[in-house]
Amino acid sequence: MCDRCGESKSFFKGAFLGATLGAVLGILFAPESGEKTRRKIKEKGLEVYDDARDKIADAEEKIEEFKQKAGPAINETIEKIEAEGQELRERVSETAEKLGEKAKGLKSRYFKGTQ
Repeated sequence: MCDRCGESKSFFKGAFLGATLGAVLGILFAPESGEKTRRKIKEKGLEVYDDARDKIADAEEKIEEFKQKAGPAINETIEKIEAEGQELRERVSETAEKLGEKAKGLKSRYFKGTQ
């Protein structure tokens, strides 16, 4: 999983909240009538919403591209590791068998009459 995905989400939330709060405060403190102020708040809110929606769509697209690029490489790496692990298990097993045979030979050679 992505280690930095949480950071990206937090950044987008913070940026969205900051932009919205800044727009609302700027409009509220402007010397205009209530109707104009409400209209501006609505327009700014829609702008911020559209901007955030576009950025989220871009981020999702980039994440999907990354998944498609990284997926095969990760699967290939996992397959290589599994193959090397299987090879290592086989070599360890062969070595253990050889050591067992040598141990039996040494035992029979040096400890013929003991058990």
